[in-house]
Amino acid sequence: MQDTTMTNGSSSPPAAVAMNGQSHGVSAATTITPERVQELVAALEDPFDPSEIKWRVTNTCKVGGPKGPSDRGQMLAYADPRAYTDRLNDLFAPSGWTRDYNVQMVQNFERKERGATERTITAKIVVTSKVTIYGLGTHTGLGEEWAENDNAGTAAEAQAFKRACSCFGLGRYLYDLEGQWVDLDEKKRPLETPRLPDWARPKLQRGTEKSGSGKHHANGQPQTQTGGAKNVRGGLYRDELLGHVKALCGTVGFSLSKNVLRAVAKVEDPDKIRDIAKLTAAFEKLQDMARGVERLRAAVVKAGEQRYAALCRELNLPSESIDDVPDRAVLRRLVETLEGGSTQTPNGTSNGPAGNGSQHDTAGLSELRGRLLREANRVSGATGRPLAVVINQAANGTFTFANLRTLGAGDIGKVQTVLTELQRMATPA
Repeated sequence: MQDTTMTNGSSSPPAAVAMNGQSHGVSAATTITPERVQELVAALEDPFDPSEIKWRVTNTCKVGGPKGPSDRGQMLAYADPRAYTDRLNDLFAPSGWTRDYNVQMVQNFERKERGATERTITAKIVVTSKVTIYGLGTHTGLGEEWAENDNAGTAAEAQAFKRACSCFGLGRYLYDLEGQWVDLDEKKRPLETPRLPDWARPKLQRGTEKSGSGKHHANGQPQTQTGGAKNVRGGLYRDELLGHVKALCGTVGFSLSKNVLRAVAKVEDPDKIRDIAKLTAAFEKLQDMARGVERLRAAVVKAGEQRYAALCRELNLPSESIDDVPDRAVLRRLVETLEGGSTQTPNGTSNGPAGNGSQHDTAGLSELRGRLLREANRVSGATGRPLAVVINQAANGTFTFANLRTLGAGDIGKVQTVLTELQRMATPA
């Protein structure tokens, strides 16, 4: 293992602290006040100018489209080490901070190249960077790169230096920027780069168009936007796509949407889907599910609420609410049965006129229960409270969400009373 130490200047402590590029002549014996420390830390934490930000492709994938599969790449933002040194020099002057490097060659690492079938034994360049700022202390950062890679030492050095700086708050915000997906050309080069969110701009530029709408070419230079936002799919940025996914979740109902999200991304909350390919797949499946729900609604109008209620009972659904349709198979069965014009329910019994008052009352209760759940869903969506809490509050002890399904024909009056209360709760004051 080889070991080399380098420094960018004198090993003696920094002699002065500067603000805005001008030395304040603070001697090594002077103590910086806590207020001054807060000012300096805030200045370090302020994001870089967008012109200093560059982007690189880290992951690629293929997605389907109207013209066939196309390449997309996930881009991450970064800043050149010069942006870090410029900020430090502006704030503290060149004599107000130091950095030291320790470089090592570490042997006997196993590496498997992408596309390779066998592992190879190789070495790594490992760099430790120590950054000292007078009055703020010392932090270290570690960087590494495969030794056989071009510019391995430079890459490891830059990584270590930037990691040490992030301990002071400088450039730390870049770790909070999510990778965003863009279209790639035939040579896997990005056709554009994402726009920076407002919080990732310098404080003096936030809420303005000063930085060219936050969009840059891959080389970090400002790009003039023409023709609107480039699409993720159909003209949507990821945030817009996420908004459409959430809207579709509301359209298809609680159970169906959760079923889709679990199948596609193994989550139930669309906000937790970070992979744009999975988010796109969820969007497409939810669109397809929404078309099925629209067919179901049209079929219910044509066949009648009573027939639909009887069918839901035969399928052992908790209610007639779309939220209680558990999966695609049940949705398809509901649609096909209602659209098929059959008068038979799944177990072969007739859906025709009831032969006695008891069956008629049961159908009426089922219809009321479905209306109650739909109204409770409206209140739940408007207030953000769980469905069960809304129903229990409206029922006020008459019954609970847990035993709603077990109510009998004699409870129709109770259900009607709670439905009236829910309608009152849903009406703005």
